[in-house]
Amino acid sequence: MTIKWNRESLLIMLTLVAILIGLFYYGNQYFVSPVKEEAATLSTLVENQQAVLSEYTPDEGLYNEYESEYTTTKAYLPIDDATEKAMVTLEQLAGNEKVNISTVSQLSDHELVEGVPNGFVKNTYQADVTSDSAKSLRNLIERLMTEERVWNLTSFSYEKNGEATYSGTFTFELFYYDDLSE
Repeated sequence: MTIKWNRESLLIMLTLVAILIGLFYYGNQYFVSPVKEEAATLSTLVENQQAVLSEYTPDEGLYNEYESEYTTTKAYLPIDDATEKAMVTLEQLAGNEKVNISTVSQLSDHELVEGVPNGFVKNTYQADVTSDSAKSLRNLIERLMTEERVWNLTSFSYEKNGEATYSGTFTFELFYYDDLSE
């Protein structure tokens, strides 16, 4: 089969060549170039990280120091809410002091703490308690304030109900770190 090169076949051939050049340019501009740029950026990033690693070699002792500081901090400022654990602690301390917890209500949830970096949040609770002695109520509050986790008691009041019972209310805040709030 032979092609006759007349004007019409020459125009078709030129149109096909122009379309192929256009497709090459479009593919290069929108598909190949962004991938090349990202690869160059990533290779620069890897080179920078390797330079930092060669300059500052990892120190196992420093890692262990950071790990121990983290485990120390985690006890009084947990990474997540850990409300269940705090309520179990409250229940145990109240039982030790012979205080009955009537209700615990959550007043606020996931409230940012002012004056500290983002990520530190607090929940506010109110507890209604009863006991046979005022001293037991005061002892419960003292035990909560000396607890390992930070319990910020903002209010405490109690009154005598009849001859042998006291009822009280206290409001407290539990702090924790939530990296999702950043």
